[in-house]
Amino acid sequence: MQKSRASSLSLTDIEVKILLEFFPQGICAFDLEMTGLSPMLDKIIEIAAYKLLADGSFQTYHSLVNPLIPIPPKTIAFHGLTNDILRTAQTLKKPLTQFLDFYQSSPLIAHNAMFDIGFLIRGIHEHNFSISLSSVYDSCKMARNLFKKHPQAPENSKLATLATYFEIDFDHHQALDDAIVCLKIYARCLIELKTKFPNKNNKELSFLFKLNSFQKCENYLLPNKLSALKEYIPLQQKIFIKYKGGSYKGEFRPIKPISLLPMPQGLILYAQCLHTDYNKYFQIKKIQSLTLEPK
Repeated sequence: MQKSRASSLSLTDIEVKILLEFFPQGICAFDLEMTGLSPMLDKIIEIAAYKLLADGSFQTYHSLVNPLIPIPPKTIAFHGLTNDILRTAQTLKKPLTQFLDFYQSSPLIAHNAMFDIGFLIRGIHEHNFSISLSSVYDSCKMARNLFKKHPQAPENSKLATLATYFEIDFDHHQALDDAIVCLKIYARCLIELKTKFPNKNNKELSFLFKLNSFQKCENYLLPNKLSALKEYIPLQQKIFIKYKGGSYKGEFRPIKPISLLPMPQGLILYAQCLHTDYNKYFQIKKIQSLTLEPK
């Protein structure tokens, strides 16, 4: 049974005040639930947004989306959305149109925003919609930079961890709740920023890019020589890539691919580098070859 998508969360007066101090025209927080982590392979199944207006009032948007592809059990375990639940939902075009109309040119914020924006850009390009001038901010990046080397820093920058740190009680992976909590966390970070780190600024710590940086859809085509990534990414199967650049330039390095992300500079492979055990971003245009086992 799907849980109610309604939210009882709201911004406090202090949170509204600090957000409007930094964003006097307002700001829109949003969250997507998807069939997986890769915008170039997976699909949106839920869109939710919480928009703070210049007068301190707010508006919400929410829609379920029929992805028209099977939803993997491992993702159902997170959000509880199944193909049966979404069978009568609209496909992406109309909800996406409504969402674009909802935020218009407002600044956008999400937690780990590169993933959500990747899905948004993929949908915009697929349906030939116009791209707004919205600036994109990331509450995860903000917290990570703000608390770097801080003696009382939260354990990590995950949404649930930060919510616990700031004593915000919510049900994670309910899209509307996640959007509101993202904005509440960002507001709390702004308060910390203003009171404890006056020499730092929010744009430096949390800005990612302008949405209209993603203009050329041809930049996000996967070359034929790397087409096997479509098979390996869902499995997160260990492979080897030869990359033009970095510490292992010209050598095959082992990775576990996680996602194909559209970025302003082109298509990016997000993967765990098994040499360093860190997650890294590899530009597709710099991957010279891949193999399951180097000779």
